[in-house]
Amino acid sequence: MKKYLLLLSFVIFLPVLTFSQDNNSNISCDSSLWQHVYKAYRLEVIEECKTVTGTINLIRKEKDGDLHIQLKLDKGQGYLLNKKNKTRQKGCLVLEPVCIGKVTQQSALGYCDDYVNKVYIPEVGEHVRVTGSYVLDTEAGHGWREIHPVTKIEVIK
Repeated sequence: MKKYLLLLSFVIFLPVLTFSQDNNSNISCDSSLWQHVYKAYRLEVIEECKTVTGTINLIRKEKDGDLHIQLKLDKGQGYLLNKKNKTRQKGCLVLEPVCIGKVTQQSALGYCDDYVNKVYIPEVGEHVRVTGSYVLDTEAGHGWREIHPVTKIEVIK
């Protein structure tokens, strides 16, 4: 009986103690990043950990300390976009690395305290592989799909 209880507790608590792993790579998503996501409740998780590839189209700073990055996806990944990505994000998937810049939005203060994000920030035009949580941003006026928070960005040569 003890063996079964031990096995059961291991099965129940193991997912809490580990990161989700993307099936397409050996990269894992860092679930601790969620504590630094401003208004996380607005993000509906589609896939806990997803890796995508594409070319950086635009990068802009957000007042909540995040970056808003448009990624023009490589062929074969268009199914990841919805109508809002096509009409409001120039046909791009949005990437949001958290806590990259100074937080200037009063309501977002505190989310980035004592945290330094060391994710690589690419330049416009770079071809990259990005891993993070694949979500739908349900905030009013948004409605597009994103990788948010971003765990890793690496340049593909």
